[in-house]
Amino acid sequence: MEVLEHLSVRPRPAWLVGCVLAQALLLTSCTSADNSAPDPTASPTAPRRSTELKTEKRLTAEVQSALDAVTDQGGSMVESGVERVSDGAHTQPGLTEDVTYRVAVVCAGTGDTEIVFTPTAAGSKKLVPCDGTVVFQRFAAQDPLRLDVQGQPGATGMIAWRINEI
Repeated sequence: MEVLEHLSVRPRPAWLVGCVLAQALLLTSCTSADNSAPDPTASPTAPRRSTELKTEKRLTAEVQSALDAVTDQGGSMVESGVERVSDGAHTQPGLTEDVTYRVAVVCAGTGDTEIVFTPTAAGSKKLVPCDGTVVFQRFAAQDPLRLDVQGQPGATGMIAWRINEI
């Protein structure tokens, strides 16, 4: 019991109680019911992003339609895709060596893109304007082969591409 006597509650000095109350008062006065701060969930870029998505959808439909209009969608199709110009198209298709293929590329948007083969002996570079024109490039399958469609600096829009066996 002697130990408990030393732990008994003693009156606190008035200045200590005053300090605690002052801090509590300051903390509660900094908050208010009128929250005039902007909504953190609202994004000023939301309308812009919505417009970008609509434009992207429209351009995707354009490039797919242009590609479908001029390429055979029969059994000779090997691989195809649609990409943003900023992302580019990159593929390492599994092709049969000593067979000739044709890649069709169309870009809609602004600027230019370029078809690039690695190794370069497979096919030459070819410029593809982002004006909706379909560009064809023949190439010979080599192992390994990498095909890239890269946007030039400042180019924007969508790319559609399709590889067909000839």
